[in-house]
Amino acid sequence: MDKVELENLIVEIKNGSLDKFEIIIDHFQQPIFTYCYHMLGHKQEAEDAVQDVLFRAYKNLDRYTYSLSFSAWLYKIAYNYCAKQLRRRKLIRLLPFFYNRDQEGRNYVEEEIDHHYLGEPLSSIWRRLSTEERTLLILRVLEEKDYKEIAELMNKNPATLRKQFERALKKCKHYFVKKGGMLDEGQRSI
Repeated sequence: MDKVELENLIVEIKNGSLDKFEIIIDHFQQPIFTYCYHMLGHKQEAEDAVQDVLFRAYKNLDRYTYSLSFSAWLYKIAYNYCAKQLRRRKLIRLLPFFYNRDQEGRNYVEEEIDHHYLGEPLSSIWRRLSTEERTLLILRVLEEKDYKEIAELMNKNPATLRKQFERALKKCKHYFVKKGGMLDEGQRSI
């Protein structure tokens, strides 16, 4: 579905053809699921996220303005939803460790969390990335979005995002090598 068709469909929905929102659901359900799954790392949470994101889009469709592409607007809703879930999840994981202290009374919250919750190297690398870095990598690599559309979503300059993307990749490579990983035909990366 191209931009013009989508914009016409939105006008119809805003004018009362609410059943046409099903077309939007069919078109965006899988890409939003993929994004949410990679952000949250859990299938059931991603399915719940998709339902909530599409419901919020439907509920707030009158707030949608054509200054932003509908796709970027929808991803922005998904981004905000996932960011909120990740903050909540982090808080829930942190609470038990705030009371754990070693013999000298020091609190090693991050070390405890890493020890208890991080296992698989790639998952632990992914968790070291910020929500913004995860979003950028998912949208750029998996969703194959261009920097201009990502810039609309994240309210940033495309050139700035390009640099952030390069830094996020470098960060991933650094953590991967630190964990003893290999890149490209068994050769260690930088």
